[in-house]
This record gives sequence, structure tokens and C-alpha cells, in this order.
Amino acid sequence: MHDQQTETYHFALNTQREISETLNQSTDIYETLQSSLEKLLKMMNLTTGWIFLVYDEHQYELAAHHQLPPALDEDEQTVMRMDQGCSDCYCLNRYNEDRLTEAVQSIRCARLTDAKKLNPNADTSGLTHHASVPLTIRGAKVGLLNLATPGMREFRDDELLLLESVAYQIGATVERIRLYNKQSDMLITKERTRLARDLHDSVKQKLFALSLTAKGVESLSKDVPTIQEAVSDISTLSQEALFEMQSLIWQLRPEHEEDSVCDALEKQALRLGLNAHVQCACISLNETVQQTFIKIGQEAIFNTYKHSKSNTVKIELKTHDDIVVLTIEDEGVGGALTIPGRFGMKSMQERAAQIGATLSVDSPTNKGTKVEVQLHKEVTCIENDCFTRG
Repeated sequence: MHDQQTETYHFALNTQREISETLNQSTDIYETLQSSLEKLLKMMNLTTGWIFLVYDEHQYELAAHHQLPPALDEDEQTVMRMDQGCSDCYCLNRYNEDRLTEAVQSIRCARLTDAKKLNPNADTSGLTHHASVPLTIRGAKVGLLNLATPGMREFRDDELLLLESVAYQIGATVERIRLYNKQSDMLITKERTRLARDLHDSVKQKLFALSLTAKGVESLSKDVPTIQEAVSDISTLSQEALFEMQSLIWQLRPEHEEDSVCDALEKQALRLGLNAHVQCACISLNETVQQTFIKIGQEAIFNTYKHSKSNTVKIELKTHDDIVVLTIEDEGVGGALTIPGRFGMKSMQERAAQIGATLSVDSPTNKGTKVEVQLHKEVTCIENDCFTRG
């Protein structure tokens, strides 16, 4: 009996040590959760597991998973995700209703049940139930750890206690990484503000002075056409550089970060003296997607100002099925794709690729330019509340 207790103690200690080492190796939440889940399953001699991160009672995401049965794994784990997942998930419902506050050893998986109802031949790998362990930190909800194996394994009390201890470590790690990322974002914002201030106080002022000097020299060189033409070019270029610098400074400053995509882009258009026609569905975007849409839109609007020879731009944000679409369009001279490097295409494409979006540009000569960004399954949409301005 004593030997068995000693063995149990050493197993629990070793499990916590290995999981702790894994949890402290990365500042990427998803990488950390995936690695920890796989190690925990191996040590507990289990086959399948997944972790939900819970943001509120209406929002969650599948953050990590390992060896899901085909019934849950097909179509990129569609049934496990919030947008098309199970609407009556027992474990998440109990968790959100504060009825799952400790490790529970056997919960019938509603997602597997639904899969069998839809397709009696669905391959569930013999799974029907799973253990559920809440992830919390100081009483705050973080997520849910689900573990399963064929045959409804019965967990001992000491195993459930071990799982709760590991779950607490995972919850603390998620909070640590989130705080780290928040601090990093604050440092980036601080540096962006400093750069914007320095550009405003030095480069912008010098460009302004150059522009004034060029105008003065131009007025004094009326009798020398060659000089007047050269100085006129200098004046025009300095004015363009001044406008570009002003746009860059505005993009660097963090004041617009709380704006919606359309509000931020409308402000950009107005700052450049463009008439903006805005039509947007009210869509809730995660922060990364929102900022990326804003950056791409700003680039497109600036190109409208600089190259289109049009003083009007159309800004549209809409949804179609499971796709959100941002469109920036003008009725200018077009031809943006005929001059390499002119349209900032590479920058916009890179930004779109970073969030898994696709970017297209339609710019026939003399028929205007249309920039369109399409993104799948990254948003929560409120379809019926739309507005139009301009």
C-alpha cells in the first residue's frame, strides 16, 4: 500500500514538473496549449483531448486538439468551432452556468451524439464520453480541458486532483501569455507614438520649410523659365512628400485604434481631402483582423488620393455567407497594375496573407480601381444593422 502511494506521488510530481516545463517554454498560447495537451495525454495514457478557450458565454474557440475522431476532425474540425459547432454542448453549457467548477469524469459528448444522428456511420473511434476539467485563474473563466479514451475510463480521485492541478497551471500560463502580449502591444504603441512625434517635429517641419522655400524661389525666377520649371517640380514633390508624411504620421499614432474599420478609413479619406461614400455592416472583428483591414484600406485610399485623379472614394464593409469583404473603390484613371511598384500591391498582399485573407485588385485603364479583401470565418456578424454615409 505504501509503495503504491509512493508511486502515485512520484507520478503526480513528475507529471506536474514536465507540464510546468512545457508551459514555460513559449509565449505563443496555441503552441503552448498544443504541446501541453499532447504531453498530458501521453502521461495519462489517453488517446484524445482538446482545449477550448472561453471568452464569454457566447464566444469560445478550439485552441488545441489531439487525435480527434474522424466525426469531429473532418472539414477542419468544423463541428468543434463556434460558428458552426454544436449549439447544445453539455460541458460548455455547464461551465458557463458555473455548474462545472471541478474536474468531472464522465460527460456524454453532445458533438459526437449529433455527429451520429446526422450520419449513423460516422466514425467516433469508440468515444462517447469525456472528462472535463475547467481552466480558471483566481475564479475567472479561461477555458475547458476535455480528455477522452474509448471505453469510458474511470479516473481515480488522485488523478482528478492531478488534472485540476495541471488545469490551474494551464490557466495561469494563459493569463501570463496574455499579459505578456498586452505589455508587448503597449511597448509597440509607445514606440509608434515616439516615431510619429519625431517625424512630426523634424521631418514634416523640414518638408514644410522646403515647400515654402520652393514657392518663394519660384516667384523670384519668373524671368528664367528653366529654373522656374525645376523649382516648380521641387515644390510639387515636396508637397506630395508632405502629404505622404502626414498620412504616415497619422497611421503611426494610436488614437485611431478604437475606431471601427469604416470610421478609421473615413477619417483617412477626409484627411486627404477625398469625398468618402461609406456603406458598412456592423461587424465585430477581432483586433488583429480589424487593424489589418485598416492598414490595407489606408494604403488603398492613399493610392486613390495620389494616383487616381479622382476626389471620391467608396468604402464598403459587408458579409456574404461566411465571408467578410472590405472594398475600396474609385472612379479614377485606373491602370494601377500596369506600373510595377506603384500600387503598394506587395505590402497589401503581405498584410492580407498574415490573417489568411485574399486580396484582389481590378484596375482597368480609365475605368477606376477596386481593391477587395475577403476573409473567411474570422468574425462575429450582426447582419441587420447597417449604415450608409456620404
